[in-house]
Amino acid sequence: MHLDDYNCVMCNSGTEETCFHLFFECPFRQICWDSIPIHWHMSLSPLDMIIEARINFGDVIFRELFLTACWTIWTSRNAVIFDNAQVDNDLWKRLFKEELGQVCIKAKPARSSSLSFWRDSYNV
Repeated sequence: MHLDDYNCVMCNSGTEETCFHLFFECPFRQICWDSIPIHWHMSLSPLDMIIEARINFGDVIFRELFLTACWTIWTSRNAVIFDNAQVDNDLWKRLFKEELGQVCIKAKPARSSSLSFWRDSYNV
């Protein structure tokens, strides 16, 4: 498949969109991660970045928050490409909180209460 443009639609910086850019380098993602808050040490390899972020986050619900944030970043990106949506950080936060509500429903009981408490305290 040939595309006319491979640049990131979330930041319009002329940077080629890669998975690493979308989830870790794009200015849009920084606002997303800071709102959770998950902080990334960009000098590490991607796997080490995730391991260190999990350790620094210090809560067993890191995986659920990390995956939900990635999913919401991805679906926000797709909405810009396929639905002509605008990049909107406040909308991202509302969608993240909504998606996390679905994760709470499906989570094991041992994590569900922690996730629900965290979600309820998340400021949109």
